[in-house]
Amino acid sequence: MIDNPHGGIRESWSEEHLVQAIVLLEDAYSFRSIEHKLSPPYILRLYRLYWSKRFQRLLTFIVSCQLLLIFIQYPSSLSRTSDLRQDRTRLTLPCGIQLFTEFVCLIIFYIDAIMRTYLIGLKNARKKPWIIANFLITTISMVDLVFSCIFGCQGKTINIRFLLRPFYMAVISQEMKKIFNSLRKSFLQILSVTILLGIHVYFFSVIGMILFPPARKDSPSERPNEGTKYFPDFPDALLNLVVLLTTANNPDITLPAYSKNRLYIIYFAVFLTIGLYCLMTLFTVIKMNTFKEFFTTSMQNSLFRRRLAVRACFDILLERQVIPSSSLTTTDDTTTSLLTQRITRTTAPMLVLTRVINGSDLPEPLKTELVDTLKRYAGENNEVGWDMFATAMLSLDADVQKSSVVHHEYSGIWALVQLIGASKYLTWFGNAIGLINFIILVVEGALRYHPKFFTIDIFLSNILFSFSIYYFLESSLKLWSLRPKVFFKYVFNTFDAVLAVSLFVLHVVHLSIYGILSITTSEVVRDAAGTASSIWAITRIINLFVIFRTIRSMPHFTNYGIIMGTISDGMRNLKAFIGILICLFYSYAVLGMWLFNGVIKPPTPSDIINATCGSYQQSQYWANNFDDFFSTVVVLYDVMLVNNWGVFLTALREFSTRWSQLYLVSWWFMSNVYILALVLGFIVELFSLNVARFEESGFTQGQDGVAKTYFVKTLFHLFKRSLKEPSDDEINGALMKYKQLYDNGHE
Repeated sequence: MIDNPHGGIRESWSEEHLVQAIVLLEDAYSFRSIEHKLSPPYILRLYRLYWSKRFQRLLTFIVSCQLLLIFIQYPSSLSRTSDLRQDRTRLTLPCGIQLFTEFVCLIIFYIDAIMRTYLIGLKNARKKPWIIANFLITTISMVDLVFSCIFGCQGKTINIRFLLRPFYMAVISQEMKKIFNSLRKSFLQILSVTILLGIHVYFFSVIGMILFPPARKDSPSERPNEGTKYFPDFPDALLNLVVLLTTANNPDITLPAYSKNRLYIIYFAVFLTIGLYCLMTLFTVIKMNTFKEFFTTSMQNSLFRRRLAVRACFDILLERQVIPSSSLTTTDDTTTSLLTQRITRTTAPMLVLTRVINGSDLPEPLKTELVDTLKRYAGENNEVGWDMFATAMLSLDADVQKSSVVHHEYSGIWALVQLIGASKYLTWFGNAIGLINFIILVVEGALRYHPKFFTIDIFLSNILFSFSIYYFLESSLKLWSLRPKVFFKYVFNTFDAVLAVSLFVLHVVHLSIYGILSITTSEVVRDAAGTASSIWAITRIINLFVIFRTIRSMPHFTNYGIIMGTISDGMRNLKAFIGILICLFYSYAVLGMWLFNGVIKPPTPSDIINATCGSYQQSQYWANNFDDFFSTVVVLYDVMLVNNWGVFLTALREFSTRWSQLYLVSWWFMSNVYILALVLGFIVELFSLNVARFEESGFTQGQDGVAKTYFVKTLFHLFKRSLKEPSDDEINGALMKYKQLYDNGHE
């Protein structure tokens, strides 16, 4: 309760109003829509529980368990090898446990869909395609699970629910849903470029069939065997040129014709120049620009949702109950009616705003920044208007500067020791030691089979042990100087500490067991088996990681700072794109098992003897098959890399039918041409953003000599420079449209 001396009244804000404001503030921070119920109070508690980090992490864990379940379901991937020539004893869980686990997951997904529907109201839920799809897919999965219970895990090999599982991975991620929607909306625009690329391949396939007709059997030497091998008919010609577009079969496809007449190379050069260097590059650019256009629109909607939630939060705080100060001790009907009276207010008290901000689930640094900013705007009257509140809430959009943390200060002689331990020059000296260490390891590896290697290794091992002692002392000094809270805040410090302790312990263990630091004869015999399991070998492998110590120096240089900023931001924000790729992998792997499980048969002696050079059989690709989920994913990964993927196309045709090749071609197009190109464009955008920031800052550096960089927290922060602020009229119109949300307990 707050006294208003100018109006002679005492104002009070109910707990329900404060919780409503807190929920709307959290909606603004998370870009959530305000299209949900705001009363009664238990709805708000349920809403905050649903969107809490613990509940969302639990939901993510359930989705992960359901996705990983396929590795132990029939056919299980838990075997030592997938090679068809070897014994593949598979470990698996009992069928009942598998089905029960999946049943529990589906029930949880039902509860999740019901909770979302209840929180936003049935009327709004009907407008949400993701919620409708959630009910539909969960119902189909439950029906399919019932059939699996009837026929058994091995009796029912076509499980539709396996193909639908990636949906749950997308539905719990807001950014993945945005990407899916953008991909769906941009597909038709990209289709025109795809058709142009198809016409190009079609045109050159026809020309190739004309230039290289198959040779007659009675006179095989009259023409080159180009037509017989690569252009016998239109489907083969089309497929071979698609593979050539990825350069996977170059120059194999060109040599039969080129060896006969060198002018034939013009045909292949023109095809690759137009298709690979022109159309494919143009395809990537158009695709990225089209996707960026639709994705920017999606981010514009996110910005509008944030501004709308901020305005709704402020408007909620203007609604309160009032009572005359002189009537506090009365209990008549007039006082009772005054308790529910609402008068017009244009500002919100700072005390109420502080209560709302501190009661939210926003990060603590952001809470502190918001409160401090509002206090500066409030002034002596402790009142905040809408303009002040909206300006302060722009902190939700700000990038987080990578600032150094103030560490504990010592005094006396220990202050000098601390200055050395926290100095950047100690880091640079340690990086130089790491570079010398790496060079010694390279020399040691080059002399591995020298006749006098044992004598040389004694000297080199002592040097490496002295380096490990230095790493241990350096990490200890930094840990003492910075204190553990600050020391472990930085990833590279943690990496150095783990590396130093590991190297020091391994050297001491080796010395205690063998009495010497260099390699012994028994270790040479053990490593000769190809396992590299000796302590000496493990120590050297771990020691190779010292090269990563030099990466710490890169942010001290502007150009490297831009590169490192792009890499760190990319690793942080590529999760949504990687999630899309995982969904694609999962669906195609399940489809591959349906179509080609058991199609590739174990080889017979005649298959190996009569195998064509470079074929699946001759290359001994028997571990690459579709007999379980893991091996199918590996095949898809190999095809995505397009290195020698023509071998898989030919093998699939030999073991199955010609039409089976469409499976791998479509996978190559969706994964390599479509999704990975978006990742490339995304990284280019990140790099451009980091360059622009460095130019704006004048390529300045901080006090520690490190170039100033910023966190790109979300995809929103990547595209926000191209976004437009929504007008007040748009926000007010949306608030009027959602007016029922303030009193929608009837839904």
